[in-house]
Amino acid sequence: MENFSHLFQKMTMTQKALASLFLSFLILSQSFLLEAKETTAPLTGRSVARIAQRFASMHYSQQPIGDEISQKTLKTYLNRLDPGHYYFLNSDIQEFIKYEDRLDDLLLRQGNIELSLHIFTRFKTRVSERLDFLESMKTEIFDFKKEASWKIDRSKEPYPHTLEEAQKLWRLKFKFDVLTLTLGGNTREEAKDRLLQRAKSTWKNYSQFTDNNVVALFLNALTSAFDPHSTYMEPRDQENFEINIKLSLEGIGAVLRWDDGYTVVNSIVPGGAAFRESHLKVSDRIVAVAQGDDSFESVVDVRLGDVVQLIRGKRGTKVRLQVMRKTETGDAIHTIAITRDKIVLKDGEAKSYTLSPKTTPTDDFQAPEDYKIGLIHLPSFYTDFEGRRKNLPDYKSATRDVKKILEQFIQDKVDGVVLDLRNNGGGGLDEAVDMVGLFVGKEPAVVIRNSFGGEEIRIGRQSQVYAGPLVVLLNHYSASASEILAGALQDYGRAILVGDKTTFGKGTVQNISRLPPNYGALKVTVAQFYRVQGGSTQNKGVESDIVLPSLNNVWEIGEAHLENALPWKKINALSFTPDQTISHYLPKLKELSQKRIAEDKDFIKIREGINEYLTNVKPRQFTTILGIQADFEKNKQKREDKKSKIEEQIKDAKVGEATPQVEEVPKKADNAETPLFDYAGKDHTLKESFLILEDYIRYLHQSSTAQVKLKLSQN
Repeated sequence: MENFSHLFQKMTMTQKALASLFLSFLILSQSFLLEAKETTAPLTGRSVARIAQRFASMHYSQQPIGDEISQKTLKTYLNRLDPGHYYFLNSDIQEFIKYEDRLDDLLLRQGNIELSLHIFTRFKTRVSERLDFLESMKTEIFDFKKEASWKIDRSKEPYPHTLEEAQKLWRLKFKFDVLTLTLGGNTREEAKDRLLQRAKSTWKNYSQFTDNNVVALFLNALTSAFDPHSTYMEPRDQENFEINIKLSLEGIGAVLRWDDGYTVVNSIVPGGAAFRESHLKVSDRIVAVAQGDDSFESVVDVRLGDVVQLIRGKRGTKVRLQVMRKTETGDAIHTIAITRDKIVLKDGEAKSYTLSPKTTPTDDFQAPEDYKIGLIHLPSFYTDFEGRRKNLPDYKSATRDVKKILEQFIQDKVDGVVLDLRNNGGGGLDEAVDMVGLFVGKEPAVVIRNSFGGEEIRIGRQSQVYAGPLVVLLNHYSASASEILAGALQDYGRAILVGDKTTFGKGTVQNISRLPPNYGALKVTVAQFYRVQGGSTQNKGVESDIVLPSLNNVWEIGEAHLENALPWKKINALSFTPDQTISHYLPKLKELSQKRIAEDKDFIKIREGINEYLTNVKPRQFTTILGIQADFEKNKQKREDKKSKIEEQIKDAKVGEATPQVEEVPKKADNAETPLFDYAGKDHTLKESFLILEDYIRYLHQSSTAQVKLKLSQN
């Protein structure tokens, strides 16, 4: 332990800020990219105490780990294990809650983490009891004509007091789930089998948790007690985080998921080793793994993370997989050898397209009407931190990629640009700052305020590349770095913001603090950021200039709805001069957009959906057996009426006229390249953003023409 302590002290002096995080980077417990192997050191009581102390000393709030944090930690830990309050008994909770004011003393003073392990052991017992009970329900005959109700949100419901009470709860939930699956087309026997299989998978997953996994859950409950974006990352989580921020890895290039005891190929990364060798297929179930020419090791019923560890390896090394593949004659076993290589995650890169008037590149797009538009889709503000630090000439950077795209747009002589930041959860802080420069030049982009009140004005390194008309497309899931860019472009009057009412509202900065080797890393909130006009995006987000109808506007989404979110604050505005052109035309642009939206059939459907949600869904606290069946019959009748209407239209079509055609979409091959853009269906929001941009360009051209005429008349 002396060596561990020395390493912590050394890192405290030398650790530098690496980046702000992605809001929702990758669900690592469910999906893994295959990459180099990592080992894990045991999380003992003393090591966890040191990690917790280090975290608290770095956090923006500077709040000590005391009784308040102790209470929040225990509450979060229990709720993450049992959010619906139907595993633990009330007696369990009463036993655990005695320690709610003592976790800080147990952890920091005694280095004791036994409570977290004890709680998890009890949780596994309750999960096992539920599985045993559900297996006894397989022969149960349910009466779906008898009314019963189920509370939709059980997060605030009391825990069952006895095992018999819990079993009544489990039976009721099982009954509702069987009904839902049978209405979806399953027989009752099939529905029961599927539900039992889910319960078994849940048990298998939790039964394979190591002590380190459990302690990591506890540490994450502790970090979440400070704010929702601070986390502890186990070594494999840290590794996957870095893969996704730099969009490259060394491995076979496959994304895996866990399903009923099998590790299943979920997708294959275009251009990767598995893609090039073309033998591994989507939906293959991996049953055994071998390193090089060594013997195979069975991986059936082995946790996904452990299987990934076996498949991971260095570039140039060979891994062999035995996979089970469904065929017309049954399951067949195939042996596949793959040489690991460097994989570039193209799907995460910025993508672009130049759209000409009245030209639709694919059926998924709505082309502009009168002007040539450049479209950029930016999934994240990715960067290779190590490459940036070393100033490598070709390091991965979202700003560099967008710069190249803008330069190409200028060569293509586009009339305007749409930058799509929908669902972009953020990324590297410096990437956002530099990208502001591409549109406004070397001006202040954001102010960073640390825990001691110190303020740093961040100015990007990029000169202005594009000065033309610009629309930024946003939704409620645009967060963090997206909000820095959108906020700055709005403050400087450089862009029209279009989309949901507001963005996510994440206005904090996180740094990655590496722990000693094999202990993982901490992602710690260390600062808040502020727009040049002085306001924070925290909780409030960035408001769109032109708001489009969206269910996101009425759903409870965003930072303000997260537990322990930091408060909104404001600082003094910087001295800056915004361009007033957009503000001059904005009322007219809003008016034109609102008129189109009022008549657009897609937006009419969305408004109907919003009204349905606010009237019938949001107020509903319970679901009922008879209500579910009534809703099903109602929706079934609507579908049948719609089908009959289409059939009548086809039947009544005049001879010689075009009739509606049903065109089958060809299935994409497992190793097919990902399309340039992969928007699903016609994107009405994107379509409206084009029309808004074209209105703006039209006004600018009219204004320019009027000024020329005025000068000519004066001469």
